Amino acid sequence: MKLDKFDMLVLAAVSLLTVSAVFIGTSGADNGPMPRAAANRLKSEPPSPALFAKSEELRTLVEAGQPGAALEGLKGLASENPAMSEPHALMGEAYSRMQVYPSAMKEYRIALMLDPDYVDKNSSKFIGKRIKAAMKEGMEGSKAALARDKDDTQAKAALKDAYYLERMLAGGCE
Repeated sequence: MKLDKFDMLVLAAVSLLTVSAVFIGTSGADNGPMPRAAANRLKSEPPSPALFAKSEELRTLVEAGQPGAALEGLKGLASENPAMSEPHALMGEAYSRMQVYPSAMKEYRIALMLDPDYVDKNSSKFIGKRIKAAMKEGMEGSKAALARDKDDTQAKAALKDAYYLERMLAGGCE
């Protein structure tokens, strides 16, 4: 079969579209809608040193076994600067120490959306073992709650957070 000018033009257009699709797909130019937390991170200004000092003070409270006392301060710190992942990671740890695993998983998920270094074993921020423990307990509790009531929206949301954390711990993507 002999190709005429129109066939050649169509083949050239298809080739060009294929190459551009591969280029855009591998360059990460647009990977769909950005999570709200990541969008906030890009819009906001960098956190001030005072916020880091307050974060360290609250970390000390959590590590000293007073997670309840630290929670209000952490919530305020998180609302003051939504781009800062540290308060969410600390709230995850505080809730985990208080054995409120659905809230712990939710906060860990937000922290990972803002900064995935928390599950990078080569990072100084690595808290993967804590996340995994909270995820395991939270997943068991959520599955048990769903076994009792299949329409439990809180258990479904907690299970969704657990699966997200599981993927991130395994090295998966969002």
